[in-house]
Amino acid sequence: MSSTEHSEPGVLDLERALSRLAGDEEMFGELAEIFLRESPRWMALLEKSVADEDAAGVFRAAHDLKGSTDVFCAAAAVKAAQHMEKMGREEQLAGADEALGALKAEIVWVRNELRDYLKR
Repeated sequence: MSSTEHSEPGVLDLERALSRLAGDEEMFGELAEIFLRESPRWMALLEKSVADEDAAGVFRAAHDLKGSTDVFCAAAAVKAAQHMEKMGREEQLAGADEALGALKAEIVWVRNELRDYLKR
C-alpha cells in the first residue's frame, strides 16, 4: 500500500466516531488534537522498537496506536496497527519493516483527515 492509495474508502468513519462520543464534536476535536500531537511520538517509539527488534516495544507501541486510531473509527489504520501488535505479541518480527511502512501510510491518512476536520 503506497502513501497515495488507501486500502478502504473513507479513512475515518466520522459519523460512527461521533456517535461513540454521543455526538460531542468538542470532545472529538480535543481527541483529534491529542492524536495529532502524540502520534509522531508513538510512531517514533514503534520505529525504534522495530529497528531494535524489540518485540515487547512493538507490541506496546502498536497497541497504543491501535486504540488511538480506533477512537476515530479509522478501520485500515486499526487493522495495520493490530497486525503489528500481533507481530510483537507473538515475537515474530519478520516483515516488520513492511508492516511499519503500511501503518505509517495509514497514520498519514488519519492525521490528514483529522487536520481537515479541525479546519471546519
